[in-house]
Amino acid sequence: MIAPQRILEEGPRRSERIREATQRRTRRKRRRFHAPALAVVGLAVAVLLPLMGYVALCANVTSLSFSLARVEHDRSALADETQRLDDRIARLESPDRLAAMAAKLHLHDPHVYAVVRLPEPKVQPSPSGLAFFGWISGH
Repeated sequence: MIAPQRILEEGPRRSERIREATQRRTRRKRRRFHAPALAVVGLAVAVLLPLMGYVALCANVTSLSFSLARVEHDRSALADETQRLDDRIARLESPDRLAAMAAKLHLHDPHVYAVVRLPEPKVQPSPSGLAFFGWISGH
C-alpha cells in the first residue's frame, strides 16, 4: 500500500511537469516556426531604415535648394523693383520737371526774402526728488 500512496502523491506534480514540458515544446516550436520570418523582417528593417534615412535627407536637401532658388529669384526681383522705383523717384524729383510744373501753376521765385525770428523757448527746470511726482509738489 505504500506504492499506491506514492503514485497518488506524485500524480498532480507529475501532470504539472508534463503540462509545463508540453508548453515549453509548443513555445519552442512556435519560435522555430517564426524565426525565419523574424529574420527576414529584421533584415528588411536593417536595410530599409538607412535607405529611408538617405531618401529623407536627399528630400530635405532638394527642398532647401528649391527654397534657396526661390529666395534668390525674389531677391533679384526686389532689386529690379528697387532700381525701377529709384529711377522713378529721380525722374519725379528732377529740377527740370519741377520747374515745368511750377510754370504750369504760375509759380515764381520770391523777390523779397523775409526773415522771421522766433522767441527763445523758456527753459523750465527739470523736477528732481519728490517734486518729480507732480501731485506731491502741488502743481
